[in-house]
Amino acid sequence: MVVASRVIMRILTAALALAFGAPAAVPPARADSELRVGTYLDNKPWQFRDGTGAVVGFEVDLVEAIGAQIGRKVVIHEMVFGEMFPALEEGRIDLAMSTISIVAPRVGRFDFTQPYYETTQGVVVMRNSPIRSLGGLAGRTVSVIPQTTSDLWVTANKERLGIAAIRKAEGLDEGLAWLGEGSVDAHVGDIPALLYRLLGRSDLAVVARVPSDERYALMLARNSPLTEPIDAAITKMKRDGTLARIHQKWFGIPPEPDGPTAMVLPRP
Repeated sequence: MVVASRVIMRILTAALALAFGAPAAVPPARADSELRVGTYLDNKPWQFRDGTGAVVGFEVDLVEAIGAQIGRKVVIHEMVFGEMFPALEEGRIDLAMSTISIVAPRVGRFDFTQPYYETTQGVVVMRNSPIRSLGGLAGRTVSVIPQTTSDLWVTANKERLGIAAIRKAEGLDEGLAWLGEGSVDAHVGDIPALLYRLLGRSDLAVVARVPSDERYALMLARNSPLTEPIDAAITKMKRDGTLARIHQKWFGIPPEPDGPTAMVLPRP
């Protein structure tokens, strides 16, 4: 049985009308007019390459609008998810985006903007799999993307759920490829990204929701001088409807009026 929240089900229904449309070296220096953004591009509909090779997505539109407001040209640097963390600390990028959840270990290490999306994690399996709940992961091999909240949750609950092994995938494409070839039994990841992939994969099913309600935000180096201007830009985008229009573009529906995509919220 597919498990999803009210908001996610609305997104999935609306998304049916949508068409689907080597990590670059990151230079250590930049002009002050640039906003260097690190991201992992295997993350539809948040950031990915379209049929022309252009980088597009919900969060891409978000940072482009922010760049226009603060007077900086957005320069995207593709990297694996885990590389964004040291890249921020070493000053190789100014901002990290890739549906990054606000969780305690990260808040103590980095700055975050206010949240702009609410989500949770889910378990995806082949539709003919006998796994139909979290309990079904006992004795199974599960894939996750390293250093994501999925990785943190699965690692923390491995023993309790009796998971036999955890395999680290570079991205969702790799995790789903392993699932298809039978080298893993399930993949745990963000439900919106999983449901978006289900639109073109009738052989997959999301069978369980992980109890890890989360909110996405942009992540910056600790005490970055850009944190407040970027957060102020997000506030303006919520108030003038820009963020709601981005949500409408990518999910086909307006955001919930009482959710973090529409409401101005404090930084964590």
